[in-house]
Amino acid sequence: MSKGTNVLWPRRRHTQAKHVILRKYLDAWLPILGAGRSAAEHVVLIDGFAGPGRYSTGEDGSPLIMLKAYLEHSASIAALPHFFFIEEDAKRCEHLRSEIAALSVPATVEVEVIEASFDVEFPALVERLQSRFGSLPPTFAFVDPFGADVLPVALSSPLLQIPRCEVLIYFPVSFLARFGEQPELEPILNSLYGGEHWKAAAAAATFDAKKRVLHDLFLDELRKRVPWVRSFEITPSHEAGGNTYHLVFGTANPDQGLRKMKDAMWKVDPVGGASFRDSTLADHPVLFEEKPDFGRLLEMLRERFGTDWFTIEEAEWFTLVETAFRDNAHLKTPTLKPAEKGGELEVERPAGKRAGTFTAGTKMRFVQ
Repeated sequence: MSKGTNVLWPRRRHTQAKHVILRKYLDAWLPILGAGRSAAEHVVLIDGFAGPGRYSTGEDGSPLIMLKAYLEHSASIAALPHFFFIEEDAKRCEHLRSEIAALSVPATVEVEVIEASFDVEFPALVERLQSRFGSLPPTFAFVDPFGADVLPVALSSPLLQIPRCEVLIYFPVSFLARFGEQPELEPILNSLYGGEHWKAAAAAATFDAKKRVLHDLFLDELRKRVPWVRSFEITPSHEAGGNTYHLVFGTANPDQGLRKMKDAMWKVDPVGGASFRDSTLADHPVLFEEKPDFGRLLEMLRERFGTDWFTIEEAEWFTLVETAFRDNAHLKTPTLKPAEKGGELEVERPAGKRAGTFTAGTKMRFVQ
């Protein structure tokens, strides 16, 4: 629904799914960057479209979800957190402040509700933080707009070029596929895509094909700013056809950001009947489910390496950055070990390493 002039509005089913993903990711991200010997001194969390903090149906909004991810975390997080919630409506800002005041937030936790529009405040906030800290601390930004007009601002942010900074963007591809050719949206799309090549979507044979063109071009634009990008599709069970929703994740850090987002996605249970899948590659969609399809991962490894020799390190890297699967949980025991046992994989191990293991230095190739 449009946000309209209401201070509060009901939570929609796909919003619930987005918020589950948001919480799962922060549960994984915060302890990695905020605890242990490699802990950062500060961490920054930004909600670009904060809203009032609660829905008329009673559920927490994204700012409270982000705050509670920190306040309720079982890990000892040494870094000082800084939360910035951007909302342009004064009444919603007032309501959000009252919701935050009702929480037991330690004095060491900085929380700022900023009454401003995203397109004005987001670039200014990133610049302010860079000036304040010298270099930006590990930062997570959640960009969940009601429309597409602010997406060019999100993509142009220097935040995307800073190590240990991540962004999770709601991409309204169904809306763009339906209404993108309307004259008022043309300058927005020209800015978003850096030209008029998005108009190729008009020649697509089907609505789904049109969405795919716009989706893939958006991922290409994001990759110009940040190297590691994955797209996650949410399909509510009560909606069919084109009514799917995409969250696009970008990070400059595959070891922490990308791995933790994938870990989070594989831990997301169906929400209200919604299904989740990785939709980064059109020819390799992967459904996130309780029992992963390890045969798909084996297929992708075979496509990538053919019958050439490759190392376990190369297999791990490929799994991490080019597939939806988890390099730390889905590769060795559930995929490579059965393939070797079944005669599909020839393996050479370093001296003294036992069969069935895939330690550093292990080489392998697929049998024709």
